[in-house]
Parts: sequence; C-alpha cells; structure tokens
Amino acid sequence: MTNFIFENTWEENEEAVKTKKLAIIPVGSTEQHGPALPVGTDWMVARYLAEQIGKETDKGLVAPVIPYGHALYHADFTGTMAVSQTTLTAYVKEVCQQLVSYGFTHFLFVNGHGGNNNALYDVGQYLRLQNIPAANMQWFEVAGCLNPEWGLIGHGDITETSVMMHIAPDMVKVERAHIPQNRKIGNIQLLDLHRGEFEGADIYLNLRTRDVSKTGDLIEHGHSAGVDYSRSAEDASAELGKAVCEAVVGYTLRFIDEFVNFEFEYII
Repeated sequence: MTNFIFENTWEENEEAVKTKKLAIIPVGSTEQHGPALPVGTDWMVARYLAEQIGKETDKGLVAPVIPYGHALYHADFTGTMAVSQTTLTAYVKEVCQQLVSYGFTHFLFVNGHGGNNNALYDVGQYLRLQNIPAANMQWFEVAGCLNPEWGLIGHGDITETSVMMHIAPDMVKVERAHIPQNRKIGNIQLLDLHRGEFEGADIYLNLRTRDVSKTGDLIEHGHSAGVDYSRSAEDASAELGKAVCEAVVGYTLRFIDEFVNFEFEYII
C-alpha cells in the first residue's frame, strides 16, 4: 500500500482512507511557457510537488494529476490545450465528489497555474456546502512568501525555469532563455495579460498572451513585490529549483499537519 491512489488496488485504497482522510490533488495546465520550457511545465511541477508531499505525509493520499487548466489566453501558441473555467470547475467538482463518497473529509489542491484559481475557489465553495474544508496551495505564491527572492516575476521566469531544471533538466532549453520584453503599443506599456500603463496610471485591458509577447514568456509587473524584474531565466539553476521545491514541500507538510484538524464551527 502506498500514499498514491493510482498505485493502490481498490482494496488498499479502501483500507487507507480509513485513517488518511486528506485527498491531495495536483492541478496544472498544458500551456506554452516560452522558448525554454515545455508546455507541460505547470502540471509537471504540481505533480512533482504532490509526489514529494505524498512520500512524506501520513495524513493523506495523492490523486492523479489534472493536467488541463483554464489557460485559453495562451491558445495562440501551438501545443497549448486549455479548457474553460466552467469545464474545469465541473470536472474537478466531480472528481472531488467521487472522493467524498469514499470517505475523504479534507481536500488540498497543489496548484501549478494561477488561471485555475477561480475554478478551484468555486469547487471549494461547493465542498463548503457539504462542510468539507478545501485548501489551494499555489506553489509560486508560497515560494515568494518563504523567500522574496523566489517570487515570480513573470511567465517562464528564473524561478519557474530553475524548478524545471531540478525536476526535468532534459526538457529545459536554458540556452533559449532570455529576459522577455513586453510589447508597447504607442505610448501604452503592456504590464501583463490584464493591464497596461499610460502616463503613470494602470489601465485594465482585454489581452491575450500574443498581444503582450512574441515568444510566450513575459514579465508580469506587480506579480511580486520587492523583487528584481531584471533577473533573467538564463541564470536559472537546478540548485535554486531544488531549494524552492524543498522549501515549498516542507511548508505544505507543516500546513497539512494543521489542516487535517480544521473543522468548521458553522455547520450548514
């Protein structure tokens, strides 16, 4: 018997869930990540972190990774396979409901893609109506809190590239990495996929990734506070990626020890 649902027989899972009530679900995305990283980056990182957590915890079982996410704005780059927020929400709801029927009482999403957040929030609210706690651990937000120098500065940046160099070095083309240049349209500087800057003020815009970047990777200004936006993914390293992963896994294990005892005072 292991801590991985997909490795066990149904009888082993039936026995395991008697004492391991936390379902750990890695959720990612299959989307372009610029010239240096594979399109599977988000789900590969989520799966790796969930696997490391599963090897260390005695509180939960790890479900198979969900490799598709809400990332339609990346779909102009070949290989991106994205779904709508409605589809993702419905899919994850049904997965969770099946696990509830087996006796799981708590859910932890190990999330590798920010575009999934709204869907996972909706799933969490659905579970809340059943008095079931759910948490969403977005690895790059946690990393930036643990060490501000690890905070993401964009899509396919030095931190994300370093993590991939640690977990799948043969898939990283670091020689193609660079500091991306977000487009400027007239006097409007595009800051990310949602905003532009004009005369010192931010304006919200309806953008796709192709509008901002020719290569897919981009700077997301304001993504992290107090970080150096001039850092290049060319300087990424497996050593940095290993440090980030170990810190995020350690944090999540500590959170799990607390979270499995979390109960709602207000019962619906």
